[in-house]
Amino acid sequence: MRPCKSLNVYFDGEFQTDVAVQLQRVADAGFTHLDMNFWDWSHDERSPFKQAGWEKWVERIGECAARAGAVFTQAHAHVYNFYNFPAGNEHEEQIRRSIIGAGMLGIPWIVLHPSQRPDWEEEGTLEKMLAENAEYFRRHAELAAKHGTGLALENMSRPASGLTTAEQLCELIDRVGMPNVGACWDTGHANLSGQDQPASIRTLGKRLHALHIADNHGQSDEHTMPFIGNIDWAPITAALAEIGYDGDFTFEAHNFVRKMPEGCKAEALRLMYRVGVYLSGNS
Repeated sequence: MRPCKSLNVYFDGEFQTDVAVQLQRVADAGFTHLDMNFWDWSHDERSPFKQAGWEKWVERIGECAARAGAVFTQAHAHVYNFYNFPAGNEHEEQIRRSIIGAGMLGIPWIVLHPSQRPDWEEEGTLEKMLAENAEYFRRHAELAAKHGTGLALENMSRPASGLTTAEQLCELIDRVGMPNVGACWDTGHANLSGQDQPASIRTLGKRLHALHIADNHGQSDEHTMPFIGNIDWAPITAALAEIGYDGDFTFEAHNFVRKMPEGCKAEALRLMYRVGVYLSGNS
């Protein structure tokens, strides 16, 4: 387990800063393991990820990582709630590109969100939601297998919508029943939904292949760095060691850096790396 950081920390929504520059800034902070956040690039028509020939853009990202001495070990796909859209909607193309792009970059696990039914608390609806999500992700897992990558399904943050607990996530993964489908545990989401995080990690066990590491104060998804919010980190890292977790310690804590003055951002990201080294047991 090594500290890992998403490129989203330096994402430029105006598309004026080249992805190679963003990548190099993350590598300069000490991170040699990177997360490719396709989500950021999948909404605006100005994005190269939305254009014809997007594959060349992904290839260049891989070349930039190699020059920086870094490797991509995790990714975040485009995500949406499929209950709110008709079949064959435009979001599916962005998910398809995310999965193929992860394969192109040699990424073993790409994170996706389960979809939540608005009526899930009605009798029998949780069963329907699990079945419908399992069918949906089985199709995407087949595509992922063709491209040498796997799907890590993430715990959600709103208790009233379901798919927030380790037990529900295990049930969904087991229903998909494919070896390239596992779990991503988001510590920020878990804090918002009141989960016992060490127990949840132990429940997931060998199904857990990816992390989203973020802290908050239990009120909103702040996406800040560990030790800034109220999460107790020592029991979490102990549980990860106990299960023999095989992924990276991947920060989704971009707001800690983004909110800093421009002249302080690089130093803030270097501090995040040092915290990652400490918590991942590489100090």
